[in-house]
Amino acid sequence: MKITRIEIKKYKSIKEPIEINFYDNLPTVLIGKNGSGKTNILEALDTIAEVNSNYFGASSKLPLSYKVHITLSKHDIARLFPGKKIDENKCRFIACSGENCKIDRIESEYLVPLLNSEICEILDLTDELKKALNTYTKQLNKIAYNERADVPVRSFQIADFRNSTTDFDKLKFQVEFIIEQAERLANSLSQSFNTEDNSLSFGYVYNYINLNDTERLSFQLRYIKPDLAPFEAKFITVNGTAIKREITKINKATKASCDRIIALLNEIDERANRLKEALTGEQLTPENNGTFFKFVREVQKCVGGKHSFLRNESSDIIFKSDERGQEFYRNDKSYIILETYLNKVYDKADKEDLLKQIKTEKDFSLTDEALCEFEEYLNSNLPKFEEDMYDSISVEHSKGKIPSIVLHEKFGETVALNSTSAGRRWYFTYYFMKNTLRPGDLFIVDEPAAMLHPIAQKEVMRELLELQTNGIKVIYSTHSPYLVPNDWNSVHFVTMEQHGTAVTQENCNDLLKQVIGGDIFNLQEILEKYQKGDKEATANRCYRSVIDCYKSIETAADELNLSVETIESWRKNISSKKFRCPKLETIITIASKTNSDISELL
Repeated sequence: MKITRIEIKKYKSIKEPIEINFYDNLPTVLIGKNGSGKTNILEALDTIAEVNSNYFGASSKLPLSYKVHITLSKHDIARLFPGKKIDENKCRFIACSGENCKIDRIESEYLVPLLNSEICEILDLTDELKKALNTYTKQLNKIAYNERADVPVRSFQIADFRNSTTDFDKLKFQVEFIIEQAERLANSLSQSFNTEDNSLSFGYVYNYINLNDTERLSFQLRYIKPDLAPFEAKFITVNGTAIKREITKINKATKASCDRIIALLNEIDERANRLKEALTGEQLTPENNGTFFKFVREVQKCVGGKHSFLRNESSDIIFKSDERGQEFYRNDKSYIILETYLNKVYDKADKEDLLKQIKTEKDFSLTDEALCEFEEYLNSNLPKFEEDMYDSISVEHSKGKIPSIVLHEKFGETVALNSTSAGRRWYFTYYFMKNTLRPGDLFIVDEPAAMLHPIAQKEVMRELLELQTNGIKVIYSTHSPYLVPNDWNSVHFVTMEQHGTAVTQENCNDLLKQVIGGDIFNLQEILEKYQKGDKEATANRCYRSVIDCYKSIETAADELNLSVETIESWRKNISSKKFRCPKLETIITIASKTNSDISELL
């Protein structure tokens, strides 16, 4: 599963829905003026990831609402719909937030009906199975009756697949049990589908018990020589050959029905198990009220995977550990780095005890051996950009408190990490946290490298691009042109409008870069002018510009690849029904082809 887009609304300054897009080889970048809401967007994404990190874990009472657009991989498609011809281009869905901000349903015009059809097919198969069982019952009714009846002579037995004596009632019970199980599962899942809006809600699902071995349903009649008393033998003649011949006929007649039943059972069982594997899990809720969809956990794992949030203010870090999504939030950089190390790197038996100690901040004790290992790990991950700044790192005991991280500079000075400059402290913490990330993680950074020299900012940009290439989703806000990728497609422009934070994107091609001078922040200014400007005045200026350049509307229409009616509409009054303001991309084209200043057009 891969996230392609997240829609967010109702979080602080985000009143109306905004869209944040994600890319395979580019980080998602937010730029905008101070107070536009960039940090609120990052906090909302952090909240979404956190509340979905564990189904029974943290939740949020905030009014935050969101939709996550997800595309299925080929592996997901093969697992959910084996053997079916599926259009991979349509295998996407929207995961929607519900109570406590957790995802509780999916929407898809293509996938939801496919899942629903699978359930309907199971119900159809159970109906076929009922009919086959009814035919089977009629065929064996006399045999079953004679088996149970108190008759003086019996010359047959019902044998199971192990050739052990059994009875028809037992076989019939096993078949009926599987019918009941499959029907209950299918009916339970069917209640979660809403055909009107093509949605699947996550909730209670019957815990289907599958058939372990369908072979035990097969049987055959076998001949047994009647056990006659001597006096009975004088009066009763048993034609064993005729009885065997009749048993053979019966076995042949019932085998087709028996095979049909077993085939149906196997198909029902396979389909039910596939749905159970895809949609249900084994873990019960704390209230023990049934099984929850496994599928929702997979979706939540995709949305709420391991994530790190590197904040701008005071370089604070929120880092989520493996332990039920627990959150650690501290100002002390030695504290957070050690805690991250214990969670992600340290693997000794006393790991849990150390984590408990570090949470209470009392009587913290790290053995000399563990302290040395921590020190060695830090020295093995020295920030490359600062290799010429200091020689090594040491970790010092602090009498029952968190050990201090000390930087040994090349000029002989030593300085505690928490006492060094804000820029160096940020970079050291960022670099250490970056090295703990793994493919699939989400790295959220609020204004990376804001306090660094431009050369350091370029290095951070290179590292963030490398993280994205290695499968780590990266999203950050910035005010620095050194932290904007050369490819602007992933840049989101954040502005504060009357209705709150707004986000826009433009397909920034070479023409656009040429018109605005290659500066992304010039584009931001252009966007704001376009969004907040006088639409009628802008349209009129565009009309005058093209007429001055091309002299006639017809020539302008040919050159700009527009209709005459469109250009005519620009000179109308805004109250006119025929008035249309040119789109921004059209204004950019006009500026380029008429050698006009786009700022003057706006």
